[in-house]
Amino acid sequence: MTVPLALPPNIEPKTFFEFVNEVTALVEIENIRIVTSTDELDDGSYLNQPRTHDPHHILDKDYFLASAVVCPRSVPDVQALVVTANKYKIPLWPTSIGRNSGYGGAAPRLRGSVVIDLGKHMRRILDVNVEGAYAVVEPGVTFSDLHEYLVEHNLRDRLWIDVPDLGGGSVLGNTVERGVGYTPYGGGWARINWCKQQ
Repeated sequence: MTVPLALPPNIEPKTFFEFVNEVTALVEIENIRIVTSTDELDDGSYLNQPRTHDPHHILDKDYFLASAVVCPRSVPDVQALVVTANKYKIPLWPTSIGRNSGYGGAAPRLRGSVVIDLGKHMRRILDVNVEGAYAVVEPGVTFSDLHEYLVEHNLRDRLWIDVPDLGGGSVLGNTVERGVGYTPYGGGWARINWCKQQ
């Protein structure tokens, strides 16, 4: 196994590889990517953000660099991953869709952290409650996904969402970062800003 360009702070290669081997048993090898070369550092685009580094780098391109990117498929995967990271003292950097360009996208702020890409596989809408005017979604659900769900389930006339961008952003990510949305009432600090229509 090749040593990553950036190991987590105070972590020896042997410890890192033990961590990767345990994680591989949890999430399957195709869901782990170790960053081993600067040739892998593609800045991507708004809809295809890199998880490995800051696409809007002011410092060196590899200054905010991940050691690896892991893409769990479920909540139990995430739980097991956190337990394993704690065991080896590996810092984690969770991200959903990673499109918040103002904060460096999905890039870790601590060089060598392992990025946990929660948006690649975890994209289900688990529940939409009309009476309570809320939704339970996984991290990869975008505002467009949620809107399409409302349309497909004939809920558009009963609920609407406060979309903060063109629709490609993560509902959960925007909520956690207290993102702004745009409503007929002027938006405000959106959590999800569900509004129940009369």
